[in-house]
Amino acid sequence: MGERNGAASPWPRMLVPAVVTWIGAAICCGMPGAAWGTALVAFLTATLCLICAVWIQRRGAEAAAHADGAGPNRATMLLLGACCAATLGLVAASVAAHAPDRKPTALQALGSAQVSAEVMVTADAVPSGTATTGSSVRFAADLVSVSHGRVLQGFSVPVLVFAPADAERSPRVGERWRIRGALRWNAPGDARAALVFVREPPTRLEETPAALRWSTSLRSGLIELAGSLPGPGGELLPGLAIGDVSKVGDEVTGWMQQSSLSHLTAVSGANCAVIVWLISSAVAAVGGGRALRITCALLALTAFVVLVTPQPSVQRAALMAAFVLLMGGFGRPLRGLAALALAVIVLLVNDPWLAGQYGFGLSVLATGGLLLLSGPLTDLLARWLPRRIAALIAIPAAAQLACQPMLVLLDPSIQLGGVPANLLAGPAAAPATLLGLLACLLAPVSTPLALSVAWLGWVPASWIAAVARWFAGIPAARVPWPEGPLGVVLVTIPTLLIALLLLRGRELPARWRRAVVMVVVVSLVVLCGRTVGVGLGTALHRPGDWMVAACDVGQGDAVLLRQGGSTALVDVGPDPEPLRSCLDGLGVTRIDLLVLTHYDLDHVGGLEAVVGLVDHALVGPVGDPADERIGRALRDAGTDVRQAAAGDQGLLGDPQTGAPWRVLWPDPVAGGIEPGNDASVVVRFDLSAATVLLLGDLGAEAQERLLGRHTLGQPIDVVKVSHHGSADQSERLARAIAAGVALVSVGADNGYGHPTRSALDLYEGTGAEILRTDESGTILLGPGEAGAFRVWSERAGAADPTGVGGRR
Repeated sequence: MGERNGAASPWPRMLVPAVVTWIGAAICCGMPGAAWGTALVAFLTATLCLICAVWIQRRGAEAAAHADGAGPNRATMLLLGACCAATLGLVAASVAAHAPDRKPTALQALGSAQVSAEVMVTADAVPSGTATTGSSVRFAADLVSVSHGRVLQGFSVPVLVFAPADAERSPRVGERWRIRGALRWNAPGDARAALVFVREPPTRLEETPAALRWSTSLRSGLIELAGSLPGPGGELLPGLAIGDVSKVGDEVTGWMQQSSLSHLTAVSGANCAVIVWLISSAVAAVGGGRALRITCALLALTAFVVLVTPQPSVQRAALMAAFVLLMGGFGRPLRGLAALALAVIVLLVNDPWLAGQYGFGLSVLATGGLLLLSGPLTDLLARWLPRRIAALIAIPAAAQLACQPMLVLLDPSIQLGGVPANLLAGPAAAPATLLGLLACLLAPVSTPLALSVAWLGWVPASWIAAVARWFAGIPAARVPWPEGPLGVVLVTIPTLLIALLLLRGRELPARWRRAVVMVVVVSLVVLCGRTVGVGLGTALHRPGDWMVAACDVGQGDAVLLRQGGSTALVDVGPDPEPLRSCLDGLGVTRIDLLVLTHYDLDHVGGLEAVVGLVDHALVGPVGDPADERIGRALRDAGTDVRQAAAGDQGLLGDPQTGAPWRVLWPDPVAGGIEPGNDASVVVRFDLSAATVLLLGDLGAEAQERLLGRHTLGQPIDVVKVSHHGSADQSERLARAIAAGVALVSVGADNGYGHPTRSALDLYEGTGAEILRTDESGTILLGPGEAGAFRVWSERAGAADPTGVGGRR
């Protein structure tokens, strides 16, 4: 790790140019217009620093150097500055050179028009379909040709393609496909310059080149073998062996992420180290010399990268291994940290847009954490534990500690179960990787032999899945954390202080060491205590007798109604995750009645969160064949699905105490109702403590027709305002409803101008209390005094004892 006794350790100097290059790449990619200027200034600065360093060194030699060594130290710092400026200049120049090719002016002029294009696939397609979108795939590719009136070519634009799944096969690396779709340009710093949304299945134009076909065949062989293996172990085996997660289901993916084990299915330095060790050992066993061992190891490493496809983590790991092999061959052993720094610089100069990719960032941070912190952490733990056990704990702890600042950007939480999960699952990773890779290589030779080996690999893979499932099911293993930049800062400060103690603790004066320890302990106690306290406070103050819950699902609808032990859900929002969070927070595990008012994504996109939980479902009129997938997904999961129409009615709950519900719209007798907003299912629930009317996305004209066709009966206590509070509202209907509470389910900064001032004024004018999910988060209504309702909201906290609304 470097020298002790006050001498400067070399590791910081190795990291500085890499960090500067990374930050510079991220900034220049986000502002490509400033890249050439940055490169010019950086190269001038590097030249100036180099000249000054040479001058100081010569002057120091002539003066026989100062006793304090100040001259050479200044020269060293100037040389380091020259190195940093030079690498910054290189990465800035790379951005400036490549940015115009990523967004050709001729393509941007096409806007969002439908175009016919040819793409070269750069990553195997993976499933991306949901219950709402049907079977589809996504794959990374380079856009090489576009036809829109005329043919545009001569460029290579990195894109991410979303397309319907082909019944025969999905796109694979190296193939050329024709697609037809619309481009949506991303922000300049995104790794993919654009997204392409394709409505029709793409057409394959060219097969994988012969030089790459062998790798495609091997990957397909392992995936086919794993498909015959049962359970999560079969899903995980290709990921553990070659990083292919195309067959890993959403449930298993969730387990791996929640238990901090997802890194096991990404090819990393461990995989590359195994390859290098196996090949080197085999060559040495037959008497091969150093040069032959290095050559064979490099060839095997190259073949392995082609086999697993060059993902960011693979590139980093392979490049580090290559540097270590080559430098060792020349008799200049290269430390792991130096290899990491060189790999980061080379990769970022080659592709600066890697700087913004989470996969690349987590790979680099985890490797850096292992190289820097695992040794000191092992030494610390070895004071109380046997050294081998201390090392087993230190390795995952060091990696998670280094990655935590970036992990909170992906999931604002601290995974307390990550270290013990890795401790239990880690020993099974190596045998699963080796056996899976061996099965992959044997598949073209002997299928029965390959299947036998795959079964052996399935055993440790299943163990890893079992560990992931167990830790994912422990609520206490995940501590919520503040999200966004604040959460990153709050976790980075204690992380850096802990790293400082591990790396420099002995060199710090005792009082400084005690101060740093105190700051770390206090900050962790305060932050964790606050987080746990907020969670407990939320649970304690949330009304247990809530009857209406407007879940905060962003720009969409998801309203829960409860009578006794029975629950109804009207719409599921645009995305499954927010709805899952709402259901889990409220303890909803079964839905007696699901109403899907219509098929817009903001009302049905979150369906996956409830598939398998629903007994009965009412759906709106089908507009096109794609809508039929909704009902089919529910039926396949055992739900009784019916198309709703005015006059449908039932009970939410048992016959004695259940709440009657009745569908008021769409009314077939009215005629002229096209599927869509104006055909939204409008349903009224007569709960024991409130009458609730949910209007879907009904427009003003349809609201007038509803009012003309049906009497609303008793006064409405709570109304879910139509279409997120758009301006398209019927004043007559609002006044006829005369609700005490108007719920507006809407997303903050939604871009549609919802809710409009006119809609809010309309309902306020009828005497309603307006409650909005964009301002309050999830909103719960419980019975209050004198017919009023107690209100609890996610952001306001405790339920208002004075109550709002009330029966009239």
